[in-house]
Amino acid sequence: MKSRIIGTVIGVVVLAAVLAGGWFYQQQKAKPVITSSQLIERLQDASELTVEKMYYTGIEKFEEGTVPLITKNSFFMKYEAVINAGFDMEDVDIDVTDEQVIVQVPKARVLSVAIDPNSIEYYDTKFSLIKKTDRKEATKQVQIQAQKSAEEHANDKGLLEEADKRAGVIFKGILEGGTGGREIIVEQKEN
Repeated sequence: MKSRIIGTVIGVVVLAAVLAGGWFYQQQKAKPVITSSQLIERLQDASELTVEKMYYTGIEKFEEGTVPLITKNSFFMKYEAVINAGFDMEDVDIDVTDEQVIVQVPKARVLSVAIDPNSIEYYDTKFSLIKKTDRKEATKQVQIQAQKSAEEHANDKGLLEEADKRAGVIFKGILEGGTGGREIIVEQKEN
């Protein structure tokens, strides 16, 4: 009888050890080893990440020469542009702890300004009699000016602020499922 009790106790201890070992194994399996370099590599595949887009209409003036009708050429160009704001993924840092993935992103910036060539309209066109301006060259100059102008006005309606606000949602969405159940925290880098 005593040997039966000892056998039962040993059996219960062995069973408890097996169950504890299985539980420990599952816990280790639930938190895979994730490194910051793995997550950074995942993000950098994108190179740049556009998180906010704005449609912009602008007017630029072209003028060259000084004497009206003789050497002065001028016109106004109306255009529509799409401004993309977001992040350069090389500027994003990631730290991984046992419980968290901390993503540090810079302030959003204008990534591109694309002028729709089909939207370009010319107004108040005045060309001189003597010094003719190549309209294509003039348009190229004005388009460069227009891109700079659109970029300067990108935040008039809060484009960059909205991109900064949206960063948390976007980065969490990209990284979710690849962090081994860790909490994802998105912080803005200090300049």
